[in-house]
Amino acid sequence: MKITALKQQIKNPQRVSVFVDEKYSFSLSLDELVKYRLKNSDDLSGADVKKFKRISEDGKLKARALAWVLNRPHSVREFRDYMRRKKADESLTQDLIEEFNSRKYLDDEHYAKWLYEMRARASKSDRAIRAELASKGVDREMASQLLEEQGGDEAERLRELIAKKKKLSRYQNDQTKLIQYLTSQGFSYSLVKQALKINKPE
Repeated sequence: MKITALKQQIKNPQRVSVFVDEKYSFSLSLDELVKYRLKNSDDLSGADVKKFKRISEDGKLKARALAWVLNRPHSVREFRDYMRRKKADESLTQDLIEEFNSRKYLDDEHYAKWLYEMRARASKSDRAIRAELASKGVDREMASQLLEEQGGDEAERLRELIAKKKKLSRYQNDQTKLIQYLTSQGFSYSLVKQALKINKPE
């Protein structure tokens, strides 16, 4: 088998399509093309083609994975789950985790702070935030430290949530239903009672 053409891709100029025996076979990044010193008229064995097809697929998956991690902060567990859905080899997943960690594209601490800020703005309880952090693979000790550092505003978040819910007719005249809802969101009963007392008209 022989390489009969190398064509730079129009939609992705950083990749080159490799044609073997006049037919498209695989694509490589420009860096990979240089690394493996491939050029027109090179002879390839069946094993070579199979190897380069694997490198090609891994390279395209890495590009998609990079775009995915840069879209917003992610935990390492989220990334593992993403790669599992893509049916990636565990070795590739681990290599990318190490690379993305070194570049700070994956950082559980940064992710935990980002998630906390998002959920705090949505008036979520500390308990609900802690549970979500755990489900995303954030270390329990890291989550506890974060909540301790950021703590002190849970009561304010609860008051904001109560103010929103009291605008809804189903909660306006049914305090029991409101209490049930708030405790189901992870706020403690004692904190709910205190906040409702604060929110009662003088």
